[in-house]
Amino acid sequence: MASALEGLQELLGEPECWGWARPRLWEAAEGHLGTALPADYKAFLDLYGPGGFDGFLWIERPMDDTEEEFERVWPMSGRSDHRDDPDLYPFPFHPEPGGLILWGAEEDGHAFYYFLPDGPDPADWRIVIETDEAEWLEAPGPFTEFLLGLADNTYRPAHLHRYRPGPTVRYHQEPASAGL
Repeated sequence: MASALEGLQELLGEPECWGWARPRLWEAAEGHLGTALPADYKAFLDLYGPGGFDGFLWIERPMDDTEEEFERVWPMSGRSDHRDDPDLYPFPFHPEPGGLILWGAEEDGHAFYYFLPDGPDPADWRIVIETDEAEWLEAPGPFTEFLLGLADNTYRPAHLHRYRPGPTVRYHQEPASAGL
């Protein structure tokens, strides 16, 4: 049986430009975060690089191993606004223990996508989606299975009524600062 990453490769084709696998970059990023990241997330970005699905869902990763870039992608200050209204923000944000870790956003700003580090194995982490209508949706992981479900239209969160992947869904690489 093919992995979700292989399924994505079949759907998306070979990347126009490889995403530049750099294990030391990931080691430094995980050191900054204080936690490991899902292996399939790193493998996808090593293959495709930062970019987006048809200009819809943007995924970013650091391209340099500088603290400034890590802080831009994953700010250690977290989001303090969630403490003001726990009903509006039902999850803590990283760097709080078990706090959400941002990995993507919709181009139009209508939703943000996070890992929910609710267990010791990042391969088991669920996905949390924050919509602009203050809805919080949980989806099963892992990361590549979630993306494959979005890309092949087998998983469709209710808030995605405006996004319809076509038969030729593509992943477009962009500079690291284009999306989030």
